[in-house]
Amino acid sequence: MEDVRESYYNTFSLPITKSGKSQIVPPPPWIYAIEMIGVKAYFDPNKVLDVIPPPLEVEDGEGFVYVAKIWTVSGNIWEMLYEDPEETKYMEAAIAFKVRYNGKIYTYFPFMWVDKDLPMIRGWLLGYPKKLAHISISEFHKLLDGYNGPNSGVKMGGYALRNGKEIIRMKITLKEKVSQPPIPFGPIVQFRRFPAVQDGTDVYELGQVISSDFRVGEVWRGEGELILNGSVNEELETLKINKIERGYYFNWSFKQLGTKILAKNIG
Repeated sequence: MEDVRESYYNTFSLPITKSGKSQIVPPPPWIYAIEMIGVKAYFDPNKVLDVIPPPLEVEDGEGFVYVAKIWTVSGNIWEMLYEDPEETKYMEAAIAFKVRYNGKIYTYFPFMWVDKDLPMIRGWLLGYPKKLAHISISEFHKLLDGYNGPNSGVKMGGYALRNGKEIIRMKITLKEKVSQPPIPFGPIVQFRRFPAVQDGTDVYELGQVISSDFRVGEVWRGEGELILNGSVNEELETLKINKIERGYYFNWSFKQLGTKILAKNIG
């Protein structure tokens, strides 16, 4: 039987089908609305070196660890918010560091975890090193007296479990409302790494994640507590905390458009 199909299907991501309906990640733009708690800390720069690949340079060990609940719309498919609400929300935990590249300050995430496949694969396309984990965070409810929103004295907590092992646990005590969130330190840079499997093209490049339409809601600052644990497939125990500065709770939103490549053929 003669094959009269087009020579290729222009699907953005796998699986490849004619309609593209089955693809795990629709094309950008990708919209995010985030509620998070986090702890700003300073780490031993000599230990941070082990997780910051060149050509990035460690600045001063300043970092931020967070746990977040994220609502997202991928590819402007807004009907997903009511057609499949579960596909439009996920949990995330991550560690960010202030780094330097070509004399400029950037934000780099050496570790990141999510609890669903769509944000994990989308993250890899952009260079975020996402793994699957179980993640939880304190949540407010407008009818829960004493816990209906951020206020001075309110305590919040969160954690991340990777294969049953607790790798992150934090607690914050809110004190005051402030104007600025603690991150990002600068534009976000990440490594896109797709190794050649026998034949094929080996991709190892540094890219700047391009974002726009930033909006910030309430930002609360207070005291923070943070515990990082290692595991068989993790290296968090190597990150020595020198000083915990503050704990934070805040909401923000933005749009991600893709990646601008800064350096190719790394390694």
